[in-house]
Amino acid sequence: MKLKFKALIVALSLASIALTTGCATAIPLGLVNTMITTPVTVGNGEIRFERTGEASCYSLLGLFAWGDSSINAACKNSNIHRVGWVSTRVNNFLGIYGVYTTLVYGQAE
Repeated sequence: MKLKFKALIVALSLASIALTTGCATAIPLGLVNTMITTPVTVGNGEIRFERTGEASCYSLLGLFAWGDSSINAACKNSNIHRVGWVSTRVNNFLGIYGVYTTLVYGQAE
């Protein structure tokens, strides 16, 4: 009887964690897999661009994170001096491994 009760408690705990992981986040998150691109901001308002810059950071097990996904890093990687707009791409699988990429669209001077 005690083993069944403990198993029920563990199952309910895991179910409650799984059901509440996506609540109130800034970006939509999938429980198993997330592959989205979202807008961030518009720079000078021009919709033209001649270059695209990317900068990424990474997450492992939700415990370790590294990299530079800043707008400055994305501009530097593609020699962009005039930003048209910025987007973010998120790829995350089960919270085990995640790649967060900043995409900058702009022009060189």
